[in-house]
Amino acid sequence: MDVMRSRILKYSRVAISLLFLTATGFLFLDFTEALSAGLINGVTWIQFVPSLLKFLNVLGLLALGFLAVLIATLLFGRVYCSTVCPLGILQDVFSRVSRFYTTRIRRRRPRYRPSAPQNLLRYSLLGVTVAAFLLGSVFLLNLLDPFSVFGKIFAGLVRPVYYAGNNLLADVFQSFGNYRFYHVETRQMTVLPLIFPVFMLGLVGVLAFRRGRLYCNTVCPVGSLLGLVSKYAMFRIQIDESLCTRCAECSLNCKAECIDLKSNEIDFTRCVGCFNCLNVCSRQGIDYRNHWFPSDRKPAAASEPFICDAPEALPDGSDAKMGISGDCDVPVDTSEQGQTHPPGNTNPPENPNPPGKTHAASAQNGERRDFLFRLTAYFVGFSAASRALKSQAQEPGPDRRDDLDVEVTLPSTIPEKKNFPVSPPGSLSLQHFMDSCTACQLCVSACPTHVLQPSFLEYGFTGMMQPRLDFHASFCNFDCVRCTDVCPTGAILPLSMEQKHITQVGVVRLELDNCVVQTENTACGACAEHCPTQAVRMVPYQDGLTIPEIAVEHCIGCGACEYICPTRPYRAIYIDGNEVHAEAIPPIIEELDYTPDDDFPF
Repeated sequence: MDVMRSRILKYSRVAISLLFLTATGFLFLDFTEALSAGLINGVTWIQFVPSLLKFLNVLGLLALGFLAVLIATLLFGRVYCSTVCPLGILQDVFSRVSRFYTTRIRRRRPRYRPSAPQNLLRYSLLGVTVAAFLLGSVFLLNLLDPFSVFGKIFAGLVRPVYYAGNNLLADVFQSFGNYRFYHVETRQMTVLPLIFPVFMLGLVGVLAFRRGRLYCNTVCPVGSLLGLVSKYAMFRIQIDESLCTRCAECSLNCKAECIDLKSNEIDFTRCVGCFNCLNVCSRQGIDYRNHWFPSDRKPAAASEPFICDAPEALPDGSDAKMGISGDCDVPVDTSEQGQTHPPGNTNPPENPNPPGKTHAASAQNGERRDFLFRLTAYFVGFSAASRALKSQAQEPGPDRRDDLDVEVTLPSTIPEKKNFPVSPPGSLSLQHFMDSCTACQLCVSACPTHVLQPSFLEYGFTGMMQPRLDFHASFCNFDCVRCTDVCPTGAILPLSMEQKHITQVGVVRLELDNCVVQTENTACGACAEHCPTQAVRMVPYQDGLTIPEIAVEHCIGCGACEYICPTRPYRAIYIDGNEVHAEAIPPIIEELDYTPDDDFPF
């Protein structure tokens, strides 16, 4: 494969990867709901682990993205890791920063060294993860799934910075009377759920900065699984010993550190398909070939192959700054036709049109057709990643507690007695939710009221970081189904608005000994005012006051009452989660008798 075609293949891969990184990253940053649910599902459709879990939960053909990834891997190798996987592309960003730091600041040549595969570590992690998954636990996928790790990093660390930048722009623009930007209300996350994203960002960043894709080839279970498949891929990168000069350029630029020039072998289980090696090889000594149906043609060579036998030319003996050293000379291109000659021979060959020229041209045409087939198939393999259907979802912002005109002077004394955490509507039950959620935080980012927050130990140790409804932070909007639309794994199944209105995720509990009406003999009623289902109503109490009364059968567990309750540190009214979601009884709305008056009103 000549240099031009190699560059086209490499830069096509870069363009697609940047598109996927931008689209996937914006999923976690979009607070304007500019992305429809269909577009979000289109982007997440091709993420391997979410797609696999969704297929197991809904058994639908629209959840077969993981199968497309397996087929693409069987055809082209681990192009998923370098083109679609957001965590893998994020590692490439760190690698690019490392390259800039090395060349511009340290004034040294960037390089990677071939390394031995850590098969024991990576296949042990893969085996334990698969075994745990088959036994019904997604805890290790929660920790190691690349999409989930990327989501935790973006939702926990990047999103607050993005919101702060938006609010800063809003202040600047509004000072000039321009209201194009508006402030975004955020909820402060606790420190504990942020520990893991910080740790993973540090781990992935350091490994990528120093060793390229080492994380993908040692820790990531998806990378290990796809590596086993790519070992038998149709198109594989291979060294052509007849053309290779062992200049080590391919090895020095291999982010997977999988090219061993001593044995002229490439460990394709670790190759992530970045095509850097193809791009830097000026002698076509490395190629991307069809191994299922190999062609019998021989590559056209302009001169006799030049083999450098100096051991210093190998990466492990190369100069620290230049990457190549020793007495090995590299053939120099001096002819007008661009032919290459061994060192010391600067004269062009006597016969510029050798007898084999016609055969070489024919072989070149075949190679060109082969390249076009690969490039076309490569694009087609990933073109089905986004099929978007327009949808609308409008949720007003949360009511503010600042509007309450209730003064509380005495602290509440009776703790809230919650038996279960409240899982999102559409999650069916705690068991279903915990068995399917990889804690990618996409629903947390999409929630307009920010009531969904990462958990710590509310679901137990194995449920860390899985989202829960935190009614101390906000409440679940009665007319919102955003989280049910965007969940990529099927842990939260889609709900219609009518289903959402009667889905009971928890039930209301009332502790009158904490209520300010009883403890301070003052009027309140905030809980009843904010309840959308009439599960809380005010009844006569004493001295002309009214006090809350609950009707559990009407409660859907939205948490509006708990969020607005003014008592501290314990709420007088709160939501206890349902272990299995139930169906609430809609309130009976009495129609007012109205007799229209046909007379003219004046």
